[in-house]
Amino acid sequence: MSLFLPPSDPLLNEETCEVCPCTIASDEIQGIIDKMYDIAFGETQDRSRAIMVGLAAPQIGIDKSIILVDTAATGVFTKDSGPPPPKMKEFINPEILWKSEEQVYWREGCYSTGNLCGIVPRSQKVVIRAYDRQGNIFTEEYEGYVARIFQHELDHLNGIRFPDRIKDDSDLHWVTEKDLPQYRIEWRDWSQKATRADWIRMRDGLSD
Repeated sequence: MSLFLPPSDPLLNEETCEVCPCTIASDEIQGIIDKMYDIAFGETQDRSRAIMVGLAAPQIGIDKSIILVDTAATGVFTKDSGPPPPKMKEFINPEILWKSEEQVYWREGCYSTGNLCGIVPRSQKVVIRAYDRQGNIFTEEYEGYVARIFQHELDHLNGIRFPDRIKDDSDLHWVTEKDLPQYRIEWRDWSQKATRADWIRMRDGLSD
């Protein structure tokens, strides 16, 4: 997707700037949020179907601490059913106040890692604090797949991408776009492996 920075862009390795709460109501910040929603729902703008479960502003070249998260996402796909209707929400200056010691291994992919996917350990539960687009600060608790999305997107705000969280290189996978539907179901037994060197070359712009 051309709206996204290529995986080698240095902005993806840097911490983003926080949004001053006094500017949340500004045309600039509201425009950024609108743009992110437009991207999350794709060209058709069908609000009953999102094309992604999360998005961080730096992924589209915006140096601001803003993310979107689909709080209805389950991450569960079968051959006969797709995801539930999305409940996409914006989170400005999000932070994790607490996360559980219990971790779960699950698949992740990202527009900012190209065809690289993998099995990533994440905390099962998180408590987060953030601002909404009206400037209200709030605290919420999430678990399971939604907690994973928060951790993934907050990593983007800190210049971290999911391959950096993977310790065992056998959990790094190559997945082409046409194989994504199959991968979402069969990721546990995926045979097309990637290497740490593959990720480093991609991240540092040493290969296409």
